[in-house]
Formats: sequence, structure tokens, C-alpha cells
Amino acid sequence: MTDQNPDTKEKIMEVARILFANNGFEGTSVRDIAKAAEVNVASVNYHFSSKDNLFSEILCSGYRHCFDDLKDFCDKNSPDTEEALVHLFRYFLSRSHDLVSYFKMMMSTQHSHHTSACHAEGEYVGPPGGDVIIGILKSEVGSHISDRDLDWAVKSLFSNVVHIAIMFNCCFKSAGTPFTSAEELEQNIRRLTRVVVKELKDS
Repeated sequence: MTDQNPDTKEKIMEVARILFANNGFEGTSVRDIAKAAEVNVASVNYHFSSKDNLFSEILCSGYRHCFDDLKDFCDKNSPDTEEALVHLFRYFLSRSHDLVSYFKMMMSTQHSHHTSACHAEGEYVGPPGGDVIIGILKSEVGSHISDRDLDWAVKSLFSNVVHIAIMFNCCFKSAGTPFTSAEELEQNIRRLTRVVVKELKDS
């Protein structure tokens, strides 16, 4: 008998995310997931059809949640690039352990379709909310900037924000290392963003 409760689906996804992160895609079976979620295998198959679909849905859920949060913030506040990146940093900071698990999942498989499935046709293929940041950059710098330069800017800023958010909670917070308080890191993000924006304006 299958459990069709939507809460069961969320529970399966949460349990599976941890198992996939710890054991990899190949090292995690549907039976392992069902046991950890305290459901039967039929329930996992009912909600996701296959392990492959479950894996993809977990990654896409994390991607969409980040995109929706950033877009909602920008729609309500009309921030400049600095403020948008600081908001993104705070978002990741509050979810750094989840972020680690998503990255471990992506590194556990060579199946590129797991991440490409998160993008709608015609959507910017890059970090979640990348097209939102591109829109803000264009309004600051001008629409004449090439797609290549915009892609460079978004990925450079995004990778820095992700890296320091993960490192802050995993290493910096308890180490007492100079210049690594959350406030200091936010200032560093602002500084880097100004450098990138200036580079785009001068290009």
C-alpha cells in the first residue's frame, strides 16, 4: 500500500538528500531511502517513479527555492547588485549545511541531466537567480554589455558568495580567524561586487 500524503513526499526528499550526500547516487538504494523515511518502497516509487527522478527533484527543489527567494526579494525591494548579493549571502548562510549536501550530491554523479533538468527552456543556464542578477547588472551598467561578460560576472560573484557562506559555517565561525565575521564577509562581498560592476562599466 502506498502513502500518497504530500508530507510523505517531503519526508522522502529530505531523507534522500542526506543519504545521497553521504553515500552518493550509486551508493544509495531506493530500499535505503524507504527504510530511513519509514515508508515502503512502493511509496517512494509512487511519488518519484525512480531513484533518478527523486535525485533530480531534490536538486531542482533546492535550485527553485533559491531562485524564488532571490526573485521575491528583488521584486519587493528593487536592490542594486550589492544588496542582491548580500541578500543571497544571508540566504546561503542560513542554509549552508543544506548547501553542502546539494554540492555533495552533484559531485556524486556524472549525470549532467540532473542539474540541467532544473532549467526551463530558454532560461539562463547558470546559478539559481543568475538571470535575476543579470537584470540588475544591466540596469546598473547598461544593456550593451555582452552575454559573455554578464555570464562571467554572475558566476564570479555567485561562486564567491557560495564559497564564503559554506566556509563561514563550516570553519570560520568557530575558528576566530581575523576578518571573517559575517559582517566583515558582507563588506567583502560588497567590495568585490563594486570591482566587478566597475569592470563591466569599463569594458
